Amino acid sequence: MRKIYWIVGVVVVISLVYSFSSTDKKKVSKDYVTRIMEARQAKDEYFESGKDSPIKDKKAFHGLHYYIPDVGYRVRATLEASPKPEMLEMPTSSGKNESYIKYGYVAFNLLGKKHRLLVLKKEPKDKILFIAFTDQTTGEETYGAGRYLDVPLVNGNEANVILDFNQAYNPYCAYNESYVCPMPPQENHMEVAVRAGEKAEKH
Repeated sequence: MRKIYWIVGVVVVISLVYSFSSTDKKKVSKDYVTRIMEARQAKDEYFESGKDSPIKDKKAFHGLHYYIPDVGYRVRATLEASPKPEMLEMPTSSGKNESYIKYGYVAFNLLGKKHRLLVLKKEPKDKILFIAFTDQTTGEETYGAGRYLDVPLVNGNEANVILDFNQAYNPYCAYNESYVCPMPPQENHMEVAVRAGEKAEKH
């Protein structure tokens, strides 16, 4: 079986972090939505023709399904990095475990509730944090095994990070069972409906 690399669209993620540098809120929102839509189009094009695309029947592929971009799902979070990161054996879709580094937690408010999610790294030098999560849409509107979110560390030692759930995406095993995907830990279940990012294929 092939293994999925969970870091997807790193350049796009980082560029979107900087898209909020303007002080004009209306302009920021417009530019932000444009960037989100451009990134989604680029991903569709890659899935349709890319060499490493997970799509089996590319001729039948007509694009991924998403929620409408909503800037309200882009939130600032406090990063609680662990002073002594431990290893975590995460279950995967293959039934075997994969090792990840428990980098720490992110704490934030969303939809009127406080949340705290475990963030991981695959390698110590990674500049992108990995969050695997489920929420109240999981198995209904979104992929049944949960979704992923990548969080860039711009400076490497941030006390705060941006979580953009408009960029939440499905693992490759949502499209192709030959991929192996880590499953979200139970503590990363959000008791809200995160209607942002990528939907399940049927929606």
